[in-house]
Amino acid sequence: MNAVILAVLVMVALSLLRVSVVFALVVGALVGGLVGGLSLDDTLSAFNEGVGGGAQVALAYATLGAFAVAISRSGLPDMLANRLITLLGKEATAAHQARVKMLLLVAVLLVAISSQNAIPVHIAFIPVLIPPLLAVMNRLQLDRRAVACALTFGLTAPYMLLPVGFGAIFLNDILLANLNSAGEPLGLEISRGMVPMAMALPVGGMAMGLLVALLFSYRGQRSYASKDVAALNGQTHTPVEPHLLGLVVSGVAIVAALGL
Repeated sequence: MNAVILAVLVMVALSLLRVSVVFALVVGALVGGLVGGLSLDDTLSAFNEGVGGGAQVALAYATLGAFAVAISRSGLPDMLANRLITLLGKEATAAHQARVKMLLLVAVLLVAISSQNAIPVHIAFIPVLIPPLLAVMNRLQLDRRAVACALTFGLTAPYMLLPVGFGAIFLNDILLANLNSAGEPLGLEISRGMVPMAMALPVGGMAMGLLVALLFSYRGQRSYASKDVAALNGQTHTPVEPHLLGLVVSGVAIVAALGL
């Protein structure tokens, strides 16, 4: 069996057994190196070099994470969520429920997409936006699996295709860097503009899957029992009161981040 495949299978098996992720990663690396013909010392050296090579990516994620926290504390996500909920609440009483459902799904999709680049808060918007919308979804009898598909596509496709925000880390620092590193002995050199063009194919397949899910698979009505999520969890989300200075600084920071 291929050493890489065996290493991945070992990591997955240990993760399913609820073993520490770090321990599973180390064991998988050792198994892969030994099966691949490396000595124990060479395996440990390769593992250490690989971890060290990811330090730049880890630092980039940490920096972007701090940026996300700063934006969330400015009140901007809460303000956007409240505006969206107010809009959908007004529209939910209209006769055309199909149009309202599609509006909600498109809104959730756009928010998820913007969370990867325009307002890079990643998944931090979900506990802010989704729980208040559950009552609207129940009233519309909207299949939540369709919402899950929209969220998944919106959180995944942008960083696979757009080299902005989290996409800049994935496409440039991870994918492009490793492709050029592996292809250098063969004289292969890939430019930044080539990566999004190549990733457009899998993203296009994901988009087709999303359309099938929204327009066919999960288009029908589905009833859910209305429950107070906050009461069940014993927790509540305390909205952050938006203030002008925080919103202005957040806007300038977002524009600067996109410009970089």
